[in-house]
Amino acid sequence: MSGQNKPNILFIFTDQQRWDTMAAYGNHEISTPNMDRLASRGIIFDNAITPCPLCLPARTCAMTGYPAGRLKSLENSKAEMSDNRDTIAGYLGKNGYYCQAIGKMHFSNNPYEESYGMDSMILSEETRGLRQAASREDIVLDDYDRYLAARHIWGWDKPPEIGYNEIKPVINYLKKEDHVTQWCGDETVRWLKEKRPKKRPFFLWTSFVKPHPPFDCPAHLADFYTGRVTYNPWISERDKNNPNPHFRRYREQNEFCLYSEEAQIRTKEYYYANLTFIDEQIGRILDTLESEGLSENTVIIFTSDHGELLGDHLLWYKCFGYEGSMHIPLIISWPSVLPVNIRRNEQVSLLDLFPTVMNLAGVTVPGMKRPGRDLLVFDGNRCEDDIGVSEILYPPKYMLHIRTNHWKYLYYQNGGYEELYDLKSDPHELHDLSENPAYAAVKSSLVSRGISWIKEYDNPEYALDGGQLKKAPYTEPAVSKGRPFSRMPWDSRIPAGYGINGIFFDNQDRSDWSFFIRAEDLIPRPTGRNKGY
Repeated sequence: MSGQNKPNILFIFTDQQRWDTMAAYGNHEISTPNMDRLASRGIIFDNAITPCPLCLPARTCAMTGYPAGRLKSLENSKAEMSDNRDTIAGYLGKNGYYCQAIGKMHFSNNPYEESYGMDSMILSEETRGLRQAASREDIVLDDYDRYLAARHIWGWDKPPEIGYNEIKPVINYLKKEDHVTQWCGDETVRWLKEKRPKKRPFFLWTSFVKPHPPFDCPAHLADFYTGRVTYNPWISERDKNNPNPHFRRYREQNEFCLYSEEAQIRTKEYYYANLTFIDEQIGRILDTLESEGLSENTVIIFTSDHGELLGDHLLWYKCFGYEGSMHIPLIISWPSVLPVNIRRNEQVSLLDLFPTVMNLAGVTVPGMKRPGRDLLVFDGNRCEDDIGVSEILYPPKYMLHIRTNHWKYLYYQNGGYEELYDLKSDPHELHDLSENPAYAAVKSSLVSRGISWIKEYDNPEYALDGGQLKKAPYTEPAVSKGRPFSRMPWDSRIPAGYGINGIFFDNQDRSDWSFFIRAEDLIPRPTGRNKGY
């Protein structure tokens, strides 16, 4: 295809959105009319999973098509790659595309350290450039930080003593137009209207920070879901006394017991509210594509990096292989070319985005084998037999998750614990069959297929020993220090010693915002593709 005939490709990612949070996936309590609008104009994948239920690895897997173990990125750590342009953006850029990132990429813990081939990045990385900085000199403010700082409201995007991974339900009182969700929508609309190259196809990755914790509700939606949300998490008797001690330790360390049922209901309401706010922005983006005459030739892929447990199995956050954490929404919409309002049932993964995009763009990729396949090539006979593999190195040991449409096998290397679920009869994973001899053959088959997949596509050093799943004696995870949940300084404004044009600030009096920061005084961010921007 010539450059003019190649379709534009738009990724819309949310962060930590479980699959069952749209009407298109059967949820009639949540208001997501624009996500559902995409679904009605596209292909809905009912069995999509993340290859790693953690932010950075999942995003890197999506960009590269490689499993997290192969990338040696099973925690929130930068991938190890000999060629960091062996990516969707890298190949599209070589074939005439302009590649733009907007929002949360989380390709590394330094906002501008890695672009994986993006021509330009406009980032909102949850102050990671401050929180992860090893020294004062390493501090980097991202674009959203700079937006807030220029308006003298940097740090006020988080309510007092709320960190970036807290489930406590609170209100975010930033003005709607200053909220990170609105900012991401604004930047995307502005780019489509004013900044996109007019004579080149584009690859645009718009990535919203939310509904990732903290579950701080945007103020204009504070009462939107009050009394409208049913809170009925999937909890079994086994969950209350799980023989795997990792669960007890995880709950204790995160102090989930401190949250009353009322607080948990409110948290789910706020989680939904953040999705509804994102949905507003998706509507604006879809409207802009239409007004700019781009709809006919733009493929939209909507998904999330991983899910959120929302209290299922007495757990919150992600990292585990349960459905709330592992199962994600996935929609592909290009109504001028592809079928609309149809459902696909085969097992798919974020790893499938790479070959799908390459084929859409007419790009042939040489080199190493990837496990994904083009999502737009359908073979209905494969649905029941396909497997999906997800993995994570959750301290202190590796965890493996193997899923088909029928079965789910979970393996915890730390102690060698197993779980097995029949997803057809037990979709909420309440009845563990792993020790039932009647299902020994099912378990053995899943393990065997998972091992074969790891040997062919992944990195066996994490998972295997002598060709079998590695087992280690149970070890207690390290105890985190400090207050629970807090990931931010108590005074979360620009820290003491951070220099702007040679002026440094102390801890005594930083109330005069007009004195200590002006938009024109901000330290320039890194530029140039070789520096990751």
